[in-house]
Amino acid sequence: MLAEFRVSNFRSFENEQVFSMEAGKVRNNLSRVYTDGKFKLLKFMAIYGANASGKSNFLEAFAFAQEIIVTDIPKNAKNDFCRVDEKNAGVPSHFEFTIKVGNSKYVYGFFMLISKGTITREYLRQHKYGSTYKTVFSRDVVSGNYEVDTYFKEPTLNDRLKIYAEDVCQDGSVLFLRLMNQNKSGLYQSDSPINIYKDIYNWFKFKLSVNYPDRPVTSYSYLSDSDGVDKIGKLLHAFGTGISKFRIIDIPLEKVLADVPEDVVEEMSNALNEEKKYYEKSGISKIPSVVIRSLADNSMFFLNLKEDNITCQTLEMEHEQTSAMFSLAEESDGTVRLLDLIEVLLCRDTERVYIIDEINRRLHPLLTYNFVQQYLQLAEERNIQLIVTTHESKLMDFDLLRKDEIGFVNKDETGRSAYYSMDSFGERFDKKVCKSYFEGKYGAIPQFKL
Repeated sequence: MLAEFRVSNFRSFENEQVFSMEAGKVRNNLSRVYTDGKFKLLKFMAIYGANASGKSNFLEAFAFAQEIIVTDIPKNAKNDFCRVDEKNAGVPSHFEFTIKVGNSKYVYGFFMLISKGTITREYLRQHKYGSTYKTVFSRDVVSGNYEVDTYFKEPTLNDRLKIYAEDVCQDGSVLFLRLMNQNKSGLYQSDSPINIYKDIYNWFKFKLSVNYPDRPVTSYSYLSDSDGVDKIGKLLHAFGTGISKFRIIDIPLEKVLADVPEDVVEEMSNALNEEKKYYEKSGISKIPSVVIRSLADNSMFFLNLKEDNITCQTLEMEHEQTSAMFSLAEESDGTVRLLDLIEVLLCRDTERVYIIDEINRRLHPLLTYNFVQQYLQLAEERNIQLIVTTHESKLMDFDLLRKDEIGFVNKDETGRSAYYSMDSFGERFDKKVCKSYFEGKYGAIPQFKL
């Protein structure tokens, strides 16, 4: 689960911004706050702001850092530093995550000179007590200094880590965390303490899901079992789509992949196999799946890995008062958007973090409200988190959300964005905050100059 995210010198964010999922002192709806001896975490956050305020940039910061950790340094991102001041081209950008992995809290972060595409510093620390941390590893690429041999007690293991670190002590082209998860499966044995390198990496790869409008939120793997199919049918009907039932049909794989480049097919195949290995090791009963969506219409195809064979499926819908079946391409944009989001309500992958840009896109305001309401009810039983950006004012309601579940992104006249929480305003729980928001009390609204 996510406790905190820090970012500086990225796009419209120049100074360090702190996004926290740590619960405040709010007393209502405590049943949906995750609490144990080390954590008191929110499971929902709605972020508001005017168009071009920086909301999407904030989500891009999550995705940018995740891509560097899991895949590689983007080659087309050399201008993603905060360009409101040309001096920022020479200032390292900072990305830091505080996360719950297992029963412990870890802080992982790195500094990167985006204009040059090079890592300058990197660190992983385990939170112990109060403000006390224990370094798992750290390195300063500029000086070549590193520390990898103080966290573990086994001398042989520490010697091996020092060899890995020495090889890349001044290599700014790759993160050490990523390097430790490339072609080193033999290093990670069951119950070995070094598995923390794998566990932290897997959090970014499999637990963090950053999503944008017009893209499926998930892999639709919940369609692979009859229980999931039954639940999604009931949800679609309950949300007033007019769909009475739907079915999954098999289609020839070669028909779907005929126009897909070979390298993309290979990439999808590798992703499915990696996902399968992760599920098997984690004891998760889930079929690996990826989605292909047509840019021309709403059609989608689901590629599933079952017993080492890739199969392909799609959906057909039946509406009330008719026996005719309709393809997904014939459904409304709102229905397809709801299908994109509905995995959040069916998620069985504990401690998964969903980040969704413009959750209300193509949805009626009441449908958006009801969707969030359904999620919050489920959040009382499930340890997952949902972070969304939105313009939907109906959600800004203390009957629905806690004060600390509402945040804002505001851009000043110089083009710099800042994030802050509703909790910082100390509003009464019975205040009509939507009215105050449109009156400009909290900022983060359009400024018209007609």
